[in-house]
Amino acid sequence: MVVSALKNLYSTTYSQASSPDGSLLAVGNNEGKIILFDLSGVNTSRETGVGERLGGPFKTISAHSDAVYSMVSTDAFCISGTTGLIAGRRWSELKQQQSQAAWTISLECDQANFGTPEVNSLAYDSVRGLVYAACGDWRTHVYDLETGKRAHTLEGHDDYVHDVVTSGNLVASSSEDGQVFVWDLRAGREPRHKLAPYTQDQLARPHLGRFIASLDLYNDWLVCGGGPRAGIFHLRSLALTTVLPSAKSAIHVTSFIRHAEGGDRGGIVVAGVLPHLCVCSMAGVVTAQLPSSSPCIYTVNVADKPFTMMTYGGTSTKIDICFNLNYRDHTVSLLED
Repeated sequence: MVVSALKNLYSTTYSQASSPDGSLLAVGNNEGKIILFDLSGVNTSRETGVGERLGGPFKTISAHSDAVYSMVSTDAFCISGTTGLIAGRRWSELKQQQSQAAWTISLECDQANFGTPEVNSLAYDSVRGLVYAACGDWRTHVYDLETGKRAHTLEGHDDYVHDVVTSGNLVASSSEDGQVFVWDLRAGREPRHKLAPYTQDQLARPHLGRFIASLDLYNDWLVCGGGPRAGIFHLRSLALTTVLPSAKSAIHVTSFIRHAEGGDRGGIVVAGVLPHLCVCSMAGVVTAQLPSSSPCIYTVNVADKPFTMMTYGGTSTKIDICFNLNYRDHTVSLLED
């Protein structure tokens, strides 16, 4: 009982992914577990106007021996990343409460210098069928999902890579070294753009460090944050256009809010070591400030199919649920009854 209480006290949610049809939400934690929520009842109630709340998990699976640091969704798979390994589970099988991985990929890395690196972030390029894995060996490894083999590696960072995202022909990564690299897949293996947000006077916070924990891309825009304040950059000019909150705390999530069918809402989510999540406009105006059950937020997931639903969590055994991005609707426990 004491052990269980201590586990709950130190429980951390690192990652999330939702199925393409919006019927399942998968949440990854520090114990290597993937916690599954059935969203079908909530979706039906939203359709009928009943207003049903999300219940507890319908299944918790022991997915990895280490933390589930990252997750990404494809049409068929819920992909998770942990220390030294990437695994794919079919959404169709997860719905049937089958937990076995359909495939796994072991990282190919320099064990002598880095040990076994963790997979800090995953991104999926649906056009090329590639999975990008931002890792603790200072590299982003790129795998062909069909063959399971490494296609190539993106290098250049001087410390571990926190995040990786894709958008069209662009791939961007951010690192503990404080740099952001943007690659154009049509132009070779050297980064097309390099940014160092910690060198910007409006963003720099030396007492928090130079690391960039999160970034996102949309068209000609890039948003990122970490030790430096969150900010929006215009990629063509590399100019800092907007400074985002918070002024005092480290940032772990920066994300453009997208529609499932593509495009954005003209908004940005910013979260981190704060008891709330901020929704901002492109001009940096805070349009909503949502309370959080977690003192530190590590993961935010926004789905738009079949209805808008945002879930966020971090250092807590709970996740928070929003249906219109303007207020927190309710909170759900990650613990099975």
